[in-house]
Amino acid sequence: MNKDNILQYLENNGLSDIDILKEEEGLIVATAYYDFDGDELDAAKAYADDQVEEDDSEEVYNEFFNNYLVDLAVDNLGEVMEELIEEEGIDAQYLTYELDPEEVESLQVAMLFSSGDTDNDLEDILDELEM
Repeated sequence: MNKDNILQYLENNGLSDIDILKEEEGLIVATAYYDFDGDELDAAKAYADDQVEEDDSEEVYNEFFNNYLVDLAVDNLGEVMEELIEEEGIDAQYLTYELDPEEVESLQVAMLFSSGDTDNDLEDILDELEM
């Protein structure tokens, strides 16, 4: 498992501020941010505009907007992880945190990469690390 290749691939596919939380033989646990580009933010705005009725509150609008962004990030991250699994011959897990309504330009994600089949679970490791 080549850590440098994995990190470079993540950076090339929209992830930033990658932070390695745990690294040992055949295992890497990291966090990063999926950064939304202008087109993705515009699409979320358009979706929310289409879904919201005239008398709906700003909270309803924000729910549609935020949910669209999270769904988009999950879909795109899934594709990135699938490609990384194929290219590097590794296993990968990821999870997203809740979208911060004050910083909708990015979404924090936690990731686990391992060589071969492993019994490690990302959520368990994050609990151990108190994340």
